[in-house]
Amino acid sequence: MPAHAAGLTRDGDHVFKGKKETPEEETPLDSALSLPKGHSPKKGTPTPKRRDVEAAHRTPLISDRTKMTKEEKKAQKAADRARSDAAWQKEQHAMKTGDERNMPIQHAGPVRRFARDYLDARSGIGVGFMPLAVVLLITIVIQGLNVNLFIVVTIVIYALFILMVIDSAWATHNARVLCEYKFGDGKVPPRFTWQMFTRTFYLRRWRLPVPMVKRGEYPAGGSPADLKLARKERRANKKNKQS
Repeated sequence: MPAHAAGLTRDGDHVFKGKKETPEEETPLDSALSLPKGHSPKKGTPTPKRRDVEAAHRTPLISDRTKMTKEEKKAQKAADRARSDAAWQKEQHAMKTGDERNMPIQHAGPVRRFARDYLDARSGIGVGFMPLAVVLLITIVIQGLNVNLFIVVTIVIYALFILMVIDSAWATHNARVLCEYKFGDGKVPPRFTWQMFTRTFYLRRWRLPVPMVKRGEYPAGGSPADLKLARKERRANKKNKQS
């Protein structure tokens, strides 16, 4: 076979050679990222788009745990737990000192603070709910000693429970009326009624956030005279809406 037909020269070299492998061209984005800070690309180099540069520099907020070693996962978990414990301790300290800035969001705000001060200044019978519940449990345990006495005591305790619920509901309603009168209608936060209602059943020393006023020391705008004005305005607003 002739040498030229086989694609060989006289010296035995191939005539048709494959394409030489050339290094990949550097994109404008790669060149822009590889330059040190304060330097600009060479003239004639297209300016990379801003979104491409930002995407290249962007890092995820949450680390990819699949690429982390066991030690790194353990260290990250410990750091997360430490941050969570520190935040919880900070919130608990704020609940005990009345620091509004660091309180949990469900307890913060001037409306909730005003309502707590009003309820804490009031002497209600709802605080006897838990001690009375303990008495009821004791009577259940010893009911075999005297059944008739157990029935009488149970009826009295349940009657007191009903009175406590009514008193606490009335106090919570008054707190809401005062808040709407002082801060305006629609300013009362969600779950306000249930939060204040349950607060009335705790003894003062068990309440969180801790009481910041003494008994009888009503906040500004929360006195019995202010309550009368708030009720009067509430009735007037209802008549205006109906007419």
